[in-house]
Amino acid sequence: MLFTLMKIVTWLLSPLAVALLGVAAGAALMRREKTRAGWAVILCAWLWLWVWSSPWCFALVGGALERQYPSVNVATLPRADAIVVLGGGMGSATKLTVYPELYPGADRGWQAARCFHAGKAPVVIFSGVGEGPGMRRFLMDLGVPAAKIMLETESKNTYENSLFTRKKLEEIKAKRVILVTSAWHMRRSVMTFKRMGVEVIPSGCDYEALSMQAWLKPTMILYYLPTPDALAKNSAAVKEHIGYWAYWLYLRMKGEAAPTPPPAKKR
Repeated sequence: MLFTLMKIVTWLLSPLAVALLGVAAGAALMRREKTRAGWAVILCAWLWLWVWSSPWCFALVGGALERQYPSVNVATLPRADAIVVLGGGMGSATKLTVYPELYPGADRGWQAARCFHAGKAPVVIFSGVGEGPGMRRFLMDLGVPAAKIMLETESKNTYENSLFTRKKLEEIKAKRVILVTSAWHMRRSVMTFKRMGVEVIPSGCDYEALSMQAWLKPTMILYYLPTPDALAKNSAAVKEHIGYWAYWLYLRMKGEAAPTPPPAKKR
């Protein structure tokens, strides 16, 4: 129930939905002959959409998530019992395609392979519905032996990732894991896995906001011009912020307060 409600609330609070509702409200005011108020609401909706479609906004909102888990060389990570990589960046091969389709989040598989080849853990556990065969193929192409790959293919969200993966960890008596996911998704993932009693070593990847800041500077006009890509990324960042606090509340209601997230680190 919570996860269905979370999806509804996330959509209602998404930048695009708020803008559309603003335009609808402005139009309704104008139909009631409140022309000035109607145009004012529509203008606010337009400005709102401009802000959330701008790269500088993603640098602020997305960067706030990513900076909490800075990119580090996998050689510096401590050893663990397993590498857990969360799904969300890959489509499996279909009747029309021979190979898995890689999305931006497929960096997660690459990062897991890096950790494995660095000798940080003896096994890789992938968690996520629908992506298992594709991730297995991807990891094997990256040199991870098939015998060292375990799949958990039932989970549909981050909470289920932690719940179902814990069962896999119990099977191999693993207590300490290197958790691999996108940096913007790491705060919620760490909180949830810790709630399940798993000792977590975070290993972030897929740094979209910080990577963008490396080439797109505030002195460039493109930094402020709205784009569909920036709107999509900002919407995902808003969803993640909402998701974190929804999970925090859910975990607290289940009887245990979630750990306080680490403060954002200055660059």
